[in-house]
Amino acid sequence: MADRPAVRFEAKVLAGARKLSLRRVADFDLDRIPDPDGDVRVLIGADDAEALVAQGYEILLLKAQPLQPLDAKLVSDDDSVRAWLEDQTRAIERQEES
Repeated sequence: MADRPAVRFEAKVLAGARKLSLRRVADFDLDRIPDPDGDVRVLIGADDAEALVAQGYEILLLKAQPLQPLDAKLVSDDDSVRAWLEDQTRAIERQEES
């Protein structure tokens, strides 16, 4: 197993037998993924899964995602982000500071 690449898991977090509040999952500061059914879906490592289960949640692992560097094409520089934000907020009326 040492030569296998590290992975994170796409998973659904379920309330478990104790019917825990799924709002508390936010306290774990995990990467969330939009879920078409409105459930709590996260991208977690084995340690995160262990911590959730220890608290009483159930975890449904959906898919393994290999860890890899972020594609450089997905990273924006500051100037392009400022230009995008200016374009998005151009129509918002601004008050002048006095």
